[in-house]
Amino acid sequence: MTNEIKISIGILVVGLLALGFYWFEGEEGAAETTSSRVEERIILPQYSAQTYRDIPEVKEYLKDLKAVINSGQAVLPLQSRELDSHGALAQKILLKDKVFLKDTVQNGKLLHNDMMRIRPAIVSVLSASSQTVCKTHRCYQAEKYNYVTNATTRAIVDVDDKKVLEVTNHAGMQPDISLRLKHIAQAIALNAPEVAKELKSKPRREDMSMANVRGALQGSPCQNSEHLCVAPTFSDHDKEQALWAIVDLTELTLAAAKWAGLGKTTTPACISERSLQNRYIMKNFCEKDTHLEKNSWKLDYRLTGSDGLEIINVEFKGQKVLTSAKIVDWHVAYEGKGEVSDTGDVVMAGRQVEFVKGDEGKFFFGYNDAMGCPMFSTSVVLPFNGPLVKELYDEKKKKVGFYLTQDFRNPKWPMACNYRYENRFEFFDDGSFRVVAVNKGRGCGEEAIYRPVMRMDMAFSDKESFYKYDGSWNKWLTEQSDFQKDAKVYDKDKYLYKITDKSATKGYYIEPNRGQFHDNSKGDNATLFVTKFKEGEGEKDLLTLGSCCNLEEDGVERYLSAKEGIDGENLVIWYVPRIRNDARAGHEYCWADTVIDENGNIEVRTFPCVVGPKFVPIK
Repeated sequence: MTNEIKISIGILVVGLLALGFYWFEGEEGAAETTSSRVEERIILPQYSAQTYRDIPEVKEYLKDLKAVINSGQAVLPLQSRELDSHGALAQKILLKDKVFLKDTVQNGKLLHNDMMRIRPAIVSVLSASSQTVCKTHRCYQAEKYNYVTNATTRAIVDVDDKKVLEVTNHAGMQPDISLRLKHIAQAIALNAPEVAKELKSKPRREDMSMANVRGALQGSPCQNSEHLCVAPTFSDHDKEQALWAIVDLTELTLAAAKWAGLGKTTTPACISERSLQNRYIMKNFCEKDTHLEKNSWKLDYRLTGSDGLEIINVEFKGQKVLTSAKIVDWHVAYEGKGEVSDTGDVVMAGRQVEFVKGDEGKFFFGYNDAMGCPMFSTSVVLPFNGPLVKELYDEKKKKVGFYLTQDFRNPKWPMACNYRYENRFEFFDDGSFRVVAVNKGRGCGEEAIYRPVMRMDMAFSDKESFYKYDGSWNKWLTEQSDFQKDAKVYDKDKYLYKITDKSATKGYYIEPNRGQFHDNSKGDNATLFVTKFKEGEGEKDLLTLGSCCNLEEDGVERYLSAKEGIDGENLVIWYVPRIRNDARAGHEYCWADTVIDENGNIEVRTFPCVVGPKFVPIK
């Protein structure tokens, strides 16, 4: 090595050290920061898998699994404490059903499967024929997960006639976990030596949250949901930081731990659980559709198991508009900084992996959030009260229509690592409509990227065409996507896309949000996808779609085919905004906090971010 090279390396090292010192220490007199000064770092597992195998809950689970396999079965059933009598009957029926068990054997070998959930069926997961049966019969829905193929199988069972009505397989998708697996994840996090070492004390169950929420970390088997992973989180509100214990339930080990900042909060460490009107919501909005007629609009709506509030069969002045519109997921990615390891050799969960870093050494980790019905669900942000219909006003306080809205909250919102989302559908008197997603914070940190995944199945024509404006209207002939941020021109300074009937005389312009809707938005920066309608691609409740943290993919890519023609077909529009939160004083966005008001009481302040496109009739 020459002296010149040695000197160059020395200068580079000194520069990096100086940059690091500046990052963590900041300039004198700089604005106050909170979690940006928290040491963002990853803790890799330091103990063998046997450490976790010796945990009683894990040991008992493995014993039961071995017994099931030795008996010639492949599916570990749900324990009786997770089932009512009808659910137990449904499980018994399914464990003998050849179609449901079709993927449990490969080359003569039994594959590890777990039954995850069995509960009364809700209308959003039923086909038309099943809906007819289940109006008069007692029906249950069940989900099992195949650990080897990373696939979920969903079934609908008529327990009155002891008959399986339908079975669907969802490759590369993962269900909500069972209560037993939640307890196992908690046990692994509570007994992990790495977690105790980082917390400097024996972790307590009461300090832990999010144990049943699926999590991911780039560079690990949990990336892109390759393994079934969840992320129990220990929050320290005094130090404004949280330790994420990412548990790999496929390997039954700690995959990694991760420190992250929470941001300042005066929220007490304990907030009493709010009282959810669970039975009322289930009976009125989950188990059946609700009809609404107002201002020349007709539609039905319902709360789904995991896709939030869905509107269906939408008409304006007798003309069909939408078959369905909903928000199927919220992808939540947190941005970290710093080095993962001093060497390039990293072994996690028994596999050599590489941590994927972007610009400036950043890496990402986070959650996939689902919204859904309040009962029988283990991994959703829950509905607060029921859907509401409210009047819609413009910026001049003039009434211009109405909107349908549903508030979803984690039970301890606005504490850190709790989330609140609003699903909203706006209907204007001129026939326009807007699909809106609202994030009201607070999340797990100040450097988050949120991506709600919207799905809209238009219905104004059986044969539809799609266009993008780039100086003139250009028709899309095959399935594809487009990143709004790259757009250079808009038709009439408004519209970027349009969807029409075959004659191009009837349809809708699509106006992306660029901050022009007077809702304090900073724009959508969305990726739009257009696909040909196919069964199994979101017309029923959709399981978690894609990765929370891979910003190069939104999950919808799995449905794209460059060879699939779309002109003159029934089209589905997917719209995925990208939002970056902000916790700086005076600049808050996608944020919530609690302060002491002038009367000495706690006051919750929200700084929502609002995204979503507007659809305007072509006249």
